[in-house]
Amino acid sequence: MNILRPLLLSRLLLLGAGVLFAQPDLEEGVPPEDTLRVDQMARFTMALEQIHQRYVQSGKEISYEELIDGAISGMMSQLDPYSTLIETEDLQQFQETTEGEFGGIGVVINRRGEWVTVVSPIEGSPGWDAGLQPGDRFVAIEAEDARGFSVQDAVKRLRGTPGSEVKVEMFRPSENLSFTATLIREIIETPSVESFEPLEDGIGYVRISLFAEDTAQRLRRELTAMGRKDIHSVILDLRGNPGGLLTAAVDVAGLFLPNDSLVVYTVGKEGEERREIRTLSRPHRLKPNLVILVNRGSASAAEIVAGALQDEDRAEVMGTRTFGKASVQSVVPMPDGSALKLTTATYYTPSGREIHENGIEPDQVVSFPLGGWIQRTDDEDQWKQDPQIAKAVTYLSGEPGEE
Repeated sequence: MNILRPLLLSRLLLLGAGVLFAQPDLEEGVPPEDTLRVDQMARFTMALEQIHQRYVQSGKEISYEELIDGAISGMMSQLDPYSTLIETEDLQQFQETTEGEFGGIGVVINRRGEWVTVVSPIEGSPGWDAGLQPGDRFVAIEAEDARGFSVQDAVKRLRGTPGSEVKVEMFRPSENLSFTATLIREIIETPSVESFEPLEDGIGYVRISLFAEDTAQRLRRELTAMGRKDIHSVILDLRGNPGGLLTAAVDVAGLFLPNDSLVVYTVGKEGEERREIRTLSRPHRLKPNLVILVNRGSASAAEIVAGALQDEDRAEVMGTRTFGKASVQSVVPMPDGSALKLTTATYYTPSGREIHENGIEPDQVVSFPLGGWIQRTDDEDQWKQDPQIAKAVTYLSGEPGEE
């Protein structure tokens, strides 16, 4: 094979991409990083051409499309667990996921190291009923080894026709426990807000399971109803809340903060493109003393709300450190119908704390096993078995109400 062919092809590719310096290593004044970029692209193109021309496997010819797909996937694997190539056939499925209703087992997942990991099960879903917990690893899905799976690989295997079964093998590092679960797929609908009768005189309780489009509106109605019952303090339970819509998180925070308050800001590459996100509406007229409950299953939008209200001294945060998933993924369409889901910024609380990979540290650490925390019911005194709720009630009972 003529060795000049891949070198010539690399130069043509660079010119087609708008890079106008054909021999940067020979020109004066060319930035070193530009020289390095051209050299590395030439190296890549030579490897592409050599593999395409010379690789043999049982007489099968590998196409340029397959090689480029593999190269892009390889590049994305060097980034973070949230950046990935979404192939054309998977793009519609990804869009359905972000719209809030989909078929599956009802767990929010990401990748930690080599393993796809549970961030949080969605309350009332098959994953929730099976007892899956934050931090659980998918070891195998339908007997297929899941080591090295991307999030998208796992999603494709966990999705299916509602009513069908999927068998998963799990490992729980916190307990050194391996177990198997068979789950029945369902249509997963976005949950929102649930409240209960006052726990004690003047103390209300409301749980947000996920941040959906109507979450702030529903919470506003609950606060109005609490005001009619002479509630002066509220426990806002965000435990096991995997996140949801950023706009919903900002609107929820806005119920407790003055208009135009900073809720969160993002910072792009090399500290550029700081974008501040502020409240847009007046707070609710009920201005309760507020405790926010969090745990390792609280992620993303839940961390944004907890961090903002904590920074502004508007709430006491109790529980355990949150998950630490707060980055911005942009979906970049590609010419062939696929897309790149690429991390382009990370979130910071108003005081400048980076949430991603760090989480939110509570003001008061109150431990409770992830599998043990009890959902409030109308059964009188059941909440007393939940030490995090009980601690919040004790704390709020010692403060005067605000009107």
